[in-house]
Amino acid sequence: MDFKEKIKSLPDTPGIYLMKDSSSRIIYVGKAINIRKRVSSYFRASASFPIKTIALVSGIREIEYITASSEKEALILESELIKRFHPRYNVILRDDKTYPCLKLTYSEEFPKLLLVRKKNPVTKTTGKDRYFGPYPDAASLRRTLRILNKIFPLVRCNERAFKIRAKDGNVDRCLDYQLGLCLAPCAGRVSRQEYSALVKDTALFLSGRKEDLIKKLGMEMKAFAEKLQYEKAKVLRERIASINSVTQRVSMRRTSMEELSRIGVKNELLELKEVLGLKKLPVHIEGFDISNISGREAVGSMVYFRDAQPEKSQYRKFKIKTVNSIDDVSMMKEVVRRRYSRAINEGLPLPDLIVIDGGRGQLNGAVTVIKELKLYDVPVMGLAKSEELVYLPDRFGPVYLDRSSSALRLLQRVRDEAHRFALNYHHKLREINTGFRNKKPGKRSL
Repeated sequence: MDFKEKIKSLPDTPGIYLMKDSSSRIIYVGKAINIRKRVSSYFRASASFPIKTIALVSGIREIEYITASSEKEALILESELIKRFHPRYNVILRDDKTYPCLKLTYSEEFPKLLLVRKKNPVTKTTGKDRYFGPYPDAASLRRTLRILNKIFPLVRCNERAFKIRAKDGNVDRCLDYQLGLCLAPCAGRVSRQEYSALVKDTALFLSGRKEDLIKKLGMEMKAFAEKLQYEKAKVLRERIASINSVTQRVSMRRTSMEELSRIGVKNELLELKEVLGLKKLPVHIEGFDISNISGREAVGSMVYFRDAQPEKSQYRKFKIKTVNSIDDVSMMKEVVRRRYSRAINEGLPLPDLIVIDGGRGQLNGAVTVIKELKLYDVPVMGLAKSEELVYLPDRFGPVYLDRSSSALRLLQRVRDEAHRFALNYHHKLREINTGFRNKKPGKRSL
């Protein structure tokens, strides 16, 4: 698949890019200081590419992007999307970098929780070990591990230090023990049974079974209290509080990311409302494009965006029926008329903004139809590809928007998506009709 035109339309700003396969599944998420340059690098012929990269590129059928205000924000967005979608190639690719995991060393007498880059080859001993991850943000994982060490005070020292303390039973010089970061099983300060229970609790937490863990600890705490073992009950109460605190912070971070995303969308819509002089916020946007070669296999597309995001279930495609010549304006008029005649007849919600792919001619054609249908309250605009100029019905000259404008980037996303959808439909019709003509020359599919 040729992505040259798509790459040309990508912004040269920081952000993330999402690569999808033929089923629209996200197979890779990447961040970039310059989205256009980074994405284009994947499509340069190079014998030096790793096999994994070649496999990734061969599976790409669609590319989307989200702009960011800085490289740092792009990094945060990348991390969140990788965690949300678990793209296949993010785990096995990323410049052959291996993401870190957390490892519970069940192969040891007193298991530890370690940060590792590679999984050990499976043997009768190491096969007992358990891995959690991988995690794309190593720095964040190290911070998390420090917190986990406080909640689940497993052994942290090396084998040599463990044996020395096991021999003399002296933990006075062990800083981890003094700070409450280890229960000192080496010196017999905790039973094997209690330590094993702590390991199981750690595994429950890392498996995401927080509710099960808290329920289990709560029952154990109650049992200790009934036996008047208040110190042990206190330890469990503090552990429950720490677990709740950690998960609450994670939840708040996720919420803040969602809030950040909502704020970004709101700012885009507000800026678009201002630069176009709209009466209301353009929450619901519909975009149109025409695709044909010398008037043949002519089709039109309508894409649907809500809150600056595409809703593909609402997309519509049109096979041109009334225009037989090379006349994009008449084709645009047909598509717009068919879309909104039906919307009126069926009582469908009308958009807050209509975006036409094209300049003054295509825009005037669409406006003529909108007026015929008496949809005077629906604003219409055109976006010309060559210089990304915005055309408005009641303005003589074009509107120039800064290339870094979030309003322009939103309009580009709508326009590019309408173009992609129309082009795909056009290609499908050509393939169908070409195959038909090969069998029966001179006839065309209707």
